[in-house]
Amino acid sequence: MKFSAADIRDRLLPITLSQGIGFLCGVIGVKIATKLISPADYGAFGVFITFTPLGMWVIHAGLIKFTARHWAASPDRGALLREVLRASVRKLPWLAVATLAAALAMNAAGVLRLWPALFASAALLSTGLLAQTGLQAERSHWTDFSISSVASLSRSFLPPMLYFFAGGSLLALETGFCLHAAIFACTALYLLNKYQAPKTTPAPQLTSVYDGPLFILLSLAGWLVTAVNRWLVAGFFGAEKAGYFTLAGNVAMIATSMLSIIFVQYFQPSLFASASEEPEPRRRLARRVDLIAAGYCTIALLGVATLHAISPWLVGPLINEKFRPAIDTIIPAGFFSVAVLTAQFYHTMLLAGRREKACGPVDISTALILGGGGLIAALVGERWFLLWLILSPVIPWLATRQLARHYYFKADA
Repeated sequence: MKFSAADIRDRLLPITLSQGIGFLCGVIGVKIATKLISPADYGAFGVFITFTPLGMWVIHAGLIKFTARHWAASPDRGALLREVLRASVRKLPWLAVATLAAALAMNAAGVLRLWPALFASAALLSTGLLAQTGLQAERSHWTDFSISSVASLSRSFLPPMLYFFAGGSLLALETGFCLHAAIFACTALYLLNKYQAPKTTPAPQLTSVYDGPLFILLSLAGWLVTAVNRWLVAGFFGAEKAGYFTLAGNVAMIATSMLSIIFVQYFQPSLFASASEEPEPRRRLARRVDLIAAGYCTIALLGVATLHAISPWLVGPLINEKFRPAIDTIIPAGFFSVAVLTAQFYHTMLLAGRREKACGPVDISTALILGGGGLIAALVGERWFLLWLILSPVIPWLATRQLARHYYFKADA
């Protein structure tokens, strides 16, 4: 693939730099967190973190996907922004119920401590991501770089530093994350303020497919499969091992989530722009998605393996000695993350091909296989659970790709 000078300057460079800042913050944050936070508290905080995306990954997921899909082509982005923000406010009662249930599940006795921080964090993350998604869709990558950098700094340093100054309080960790979410949301909205034009009365742009229950259900399945492993480890193998597994997943993110963000931000706008109902362009788009997914999967797996290979040398300089057992689960945690993130490219293919409703059987089938397989393996034992995670990257190729292509080409058959 050829990159022009303008393409590198205006797109690839800011996207890569934003992940570079995230990487540096993450590295320093891991050193600080593993020094200051006990494994058990780190595990409990890791479980708390799995519930904070309930807004952006579940309740507001359809609105965020709609923004990503239609923002660039919208004839009135200011009106679209106001319409999406109003819709997000209407969904806040559902988010309140979801986060209350999550807080009760985590710690019924401490629900009065957990729920406010969880609800506020989830709502603020949704707001920030809605604004950031619009900027990414229109390829304002340098502005997005500013938002991502501020978010990386606040996420990496606020929770552990508040924990330290509060004398080792879980509430301080949760409050620190809530403050990070507020900083992220305020920064994103401020940098998107150019669209606060005088109100008009255009035709509604938000469709029922994105505003209805479909993407809430799909995103719920996606969120569950992303979070389920931490729950399984905590439930079957204890809070301390959950802390080690959480750290392993955070380390693996360097080669999985950060790389995925680069791929998605760079390729997704062009995939959406090339949408067509003509058979040949659709085949070209499907082939391109295969290449993108294969490229991501290969590089990410190699990256996780490299991190595992060098991990013994990270204990001491980067990872506190008390977290040494975490390095044994870098490959399982990282490989499962690669499986989940590889499948997302076929979700994007269906959105680009205007087959939104087909995301249902594809996403839910993938989630059931990945999550159900993990549950069954955990019931058998820890060794089988870790083996399942290591083998999981084959699932997107054996199941997700085949199912997605079936629905994608169904109208052409």
